[in-house]
Amino acid sequence: MSLDVSFIFGGISTEYDGSITSLENIISSYLALRDAERPFCVRHLYHVSRKDGLVRTILFHNGFSIAELKACISDTSTRSGRTLLVTFDAIKSRDEYVVNLLHGQFGEDGGVQTLAALSGVEGTFGDPHVASLTMNKYAMSSFVSSLLPTEIVRVPKTTLITPRNVDDAIKMVSKSFLGPIVVKPNSLGSSLFARLFHDPARSEAEIEALLRKIFAYDSAAVLQEFIPGDEYTCGCIISSSEVTPLPIVKLEADMQFCGRDQKYSNKIARKKMVNLDDEISNRLKLLAKTVSSSIDLYNMARFDFRVCGESMIWFLECNYIPGVAKDSSFEKMLHHYGMTVIDLISWVAENSPSFKKPDYYVEYECL
Repeated sequence: MSLDVSFIFGGISTEYDGSITSLENIISSYLALRDAERPFCVRHLYHVSRKDGLVRTILFHNGFSIAELKACISDTSTRSGRTLLVTFDAIKSRDEYVVNLLHGQFGEDGGVQTLAALSGVEGTFGDPHVASLTMNKYAMSSFVSSLLPTEIVRVPKTTLITPRNVDDAIKMVSKSFLGPIVVKPNSLGSSLFARLFHDPARSEAEIEALLRKIFAYDSAAVLQEFIPGDEYTCGCIISSSEVTPLPIVKLEADMQFCGRDQKYSNKIARKKMVNLDDEISNRLKLLAKTVSSSIDLYNMARFDFRVCGESMIWFLECNYIPGVAKDSSFEKMLHHYGMTVIDLISWVAENSPSFKKPDYYVEYECL
């Protein structure tokens, strides 16, 4: 019996475009295969529009093309949409397995995971609590800091900023941080609004302006000490019984800072595979595996690190749903591991169990 897979993509977050490019790469790769080479059948594509938040179903068929996909994505005026909850009820009634490609807020912060769990939808959504933890940079850094000793991995000094304490926080910048700092949203991905300030004490007005901009899209921001060194990223694929780290990618950028412009421009940032037998590579893989095994992650994840000098490793953040766009870091890792994005989808569907909502009511008297 062939494996049937559907995809949900798009979303209402600022990472909408990343979700679209991830899906386009998957579908393009799928269409490039002969029918006999396809490890699964695509049933439906569920597009969550950022214009109205409604879901429009795209029926996959034998003559499907990327041009048709793009036309369906752009057509939200003539095609009727349904709420996500109604869509999930329909998906559940058809027993579909759904790959979640919704990036950013609501897509990987526990929101859609909660709806999927309550609706009983099978797929790659995972545990809502774990999604919420990994999306929260401040909370995830605190978790890693408490999990492992500083001789194994360190976490940059970080201050959480909200609209309620922004004025006091700005005044404390020069006292709390003596060197360069990075200001970034606490929960947005894709390095959106991330910016490096070399002299925070003289940049208070610019920092405050950036924070006000961040608060329009995120409820909190972080001020984090800048760690000079090299940035590495390590992906993992996660089955029901083990965590498998993927080959390491090193991000090389001017000024040793990888903001959004650096990460998403080939002219500025360069993605380089690290030697498989490299000591740093092996240590980073062990770290990624340890963190993944310590929380109930499902399917896949990606971890970002800084390496200072030759030995000191700093944890930066965890990506709950790594982007799989063409030439992305995660796709490069997969290729060097010997997998394609199609292999990944097939592997996840066959090896990683769907999250099951636990029974909350305990008949204590009967125990």
